[in-house]
Amino acid sequence: MTENYRLAKMTWQETEARIRECDTVIVPVGSAEQHGPALPIDNDCFIATRFAELVCDNLWPDTKVTLAPSVAFGFSPHHMAFKGTITLSESTLANVIVDICMSLDHHGFTKILMINGHGGNQTAISNAIHMLANTPTAKVFAIDWWSTIMDKIPEIFTLPVFHACDMETSVAWALGQRVLEEKRVDEPGKSPYPGYVTPSMIAKPPQVQTHTSMKDFTDSGVVGYSTQATKEKGQKAVDLVVQRISDFAKSL
Repeated sequence: MTENYRLAKMTWQETEARIRECDTVIVPVGSAEQHGPALPIDNDCFIATRFAELVCDNLWPDTKVTLAPSVAFGFSPHHMAFKGTITLSESTLANVIVDICMSLDHHGFTKILMINGHGGNQTAISNAIHMLANTPTAKVFAIDWWSTIMDKIPEIFTLPVFHACDMETSVAWALGQRVLEEKRVDEPGKSPYPGYVTPSMIAKPPQVQTHTSMKDFTDSGVVGYSTQATKEKGQKAVDLVVQRISDFAKSL
């Protein structure tokens, strides 16, 4: 990755010059939470950041973009039963996102794209976007990386896909994450309310929302079949995610 679009490595004068030629900025949003015995706690932040870097690589130099520093912490109280998880409150995360976007808007970025790496962040991100609706000049967008390939998930990965599963492990592996191969486990997940609260990203309806702990779903911290993960499957997903997010960024 070139330093040409990494905001954290620019001086303020370089940033000023960049904004004159590029008013689009990408903000990775992750979390610091357990991912079972085979993946590190930074996995969501790692994946969101790597996708953002690859999108920048894909767009550059034809489409100028800037990459903001990553938001390393997310909303993860449901993982607190597992050691090492660090969580923000939902309101804190929403306010952090608002403050980041307001700062970027203040400096002249008019298009802000957040790439989200953690499902638990979705409500806070949505709330932040609503809070920003009438305030900044900038237009703010957010995309969950996995949502870009929902149509392909059953073709590529072993179901269920939910947390530290075949999909997440494969994608992390392909992106260069530390994966403890011998520690991978298979745990399809439990349901505290069978048929209504299902640990799956593509569960069939009807599904009901409620507060749950990951301990309600899993003993290991994994929901899915991480032993089925391969770099090859992960790379298929990575290529598609990068292309689809790049296509959206170009449309801006």
